Amino acid sequence: MNGVIKITLGLFFIGIIAALADEHFDTLKVKNDIYTNVTVIKVSATDIYFLHANGMDNAKLKDLDPALQKHFSYNPQKAAEVEKAHAEATAQYHDQLLHAPTVVVEDTTRYPEAPDAKVPVGLEPGQKFPDFSESDVSGNPLSVAGYHGKVVLIDFWATWCGPCRQELPNVISLYQKYHGQGFDVIGVSLDEDRNALTTFTQQNGMGWQQYFDGLGWKNKLAVNYGVNSIPMTYLLNRQGIIIKKGVRGAELDAAVERALAEK
Repeated sequence: MNGVIKITLGLFFIGIIAALADEHFDTLKVKNDIYTNVTVIKVSATDIYFLHANGMDNAKLKDLDPALQKHFSYNPQKAAEVEKAHAEATAQYHDQLLHAPTVVVEDTTRYPEAPDAKVPVGLEPGQKFPDFSESDVSGNPLSVAGYHGKVVLIDFWATWCGPCRQELPNVISLYQKYHGQGFDVIGVSLDEDRNALTTFTQQNGMGWQQYFDGLGWKNKLAVNYGVNSIPMTYLLNRQGIIIKKGVRGAELDAAVERALAEK
């Protein structure tokens, strides 16, 4: 076994099928990157998703050490088929967006609370975030209007999205730090598996509301708001005005603190 990779659950057998959840590695090498204190969360035909000492990430199985590829029963032919199908579906989706009729909101200030209204791609800071009226994953009412008076982060994400998971510890930290001061989060999940979403949010202490319809990239709110890549975030002030778009990390922390200081 390569000295860089140590499997702590026991001896390595080539015939093993797939990694079980919570399998641990002291170190995990992906091309030239080395991750420490790794816990595997999920393994698909093409990717491995894991927690590590510095956060969350995912990687292509084809980029792992060959010995570890065998450990996860990596099949290059099957992976190529999956990636080809995903690429074709993504291309078809973007083609549909390209040829979809353009919906123009002539005066959003006249209809700021119009539920489920189609909105133009490219909502920018200074605009009021058009409201919606839905139910969250638990069946409770969910709308932006329901958070009036609070600073709100609207987070379009998915459990399978590596960059989303990498940013998640920061969002959780902000929620714990500022929730009592009037900060909240609305998650819009592009997952297709309800149980995977609810299990993940419970395990990670994500106490905020989540919208879920199981449609993946065709998620109703993602389509309505022109979201075609994730993570996508909108930070709203207490009046529901967008003050930051696509903000993450330390910049998000500073923006939330400033917004909460404003009355």
